[in-house]
Amino acid sequence: MGKTNGRRVFITGGGGGIGAVTGKLLAQRDWRVALLDRDGALAEKTAAAIGADRARGYAGDVTDIASVETALDDMVKAWGGIDDLINNAGIWDHDPLLDLTKARWQKVLDVNLLAPIEISNAAARRMKPGSAIVNVSSVLGQVSAPTRGPYCVSKSALISLTKMQAIEWAALGIRVNAIAPGYITNPTTLQLAASGSYDPSAIHKRTPMGRMGTEDEVAEGIAFLLSPGSAGYITGHTLEVNGGWTAYGFI
Repeated sequence: MGKTNGRRVFITGGGGGIGAVTGKLLAQRDWRVALLDRDGALAEKTAAAIGADRARGYAGDVTDIASVETALDDMVKAWGGIDDLINNAGIWDHDPLLDLTKARWQKVLDVNLLAPIEISNAAARRMKPGSAIVNVSSVLGQVSAPTRGPYCVSKSALISLTKMQAIEWAALGIRVNAIAPGYITNPTTLQLAASGSYDPSAIHKRTPMGRMGTEDEVAEGIAFLLSPGSAGYITGHTLEVNGGWTAYGFI
């Protein structure tokens, strides 16, 4: 995709995981990256590792739009604007539907759906034509899994939100797409596997490519969707990064 002439991107959940990996990749390709995370120290540490000339770290909770607005204002003041947004922050809760309380549903929906709505609105008001947004959904926003109701529902709704934003904001020159990672190898999934919460070999067998994905592969997909040169005529789309998992219907 080459250089991007210093595009400026705001990433939620940017301190670690997919957010941090994406931030590092984009910085290597000439983006300037603003990383927002509840763990402000982690966001600042990640930004420092990228380089003060290319990255800034902010403490902020995505459910507190005031803290997000403050970070956005600082980013705009420092760099003169915002070109791109990645709604990456997310949480999950799992239990059978009959055991889930309204408060538990609300907590997940607040982070995974309502926060992206507010943050996208805040960013869009500061964007100019040529900007782009990527909402990080999940394979579990396309299919459902038992005991993961709030996560599945919120990530499915995020895909629907992506389409609505793409339709309404095309006239503003803002492209909006989603990315839906499949099962990704990271510290959390490794810990869950070690605890016996799931069997990686079953995931490998169910996935046509025979393995789990990597955070780097998800980051590459996000970079593609943001790039005006590669994805300039793509909006309202959900990019599947799952090794063929959703294509496979055989038992």
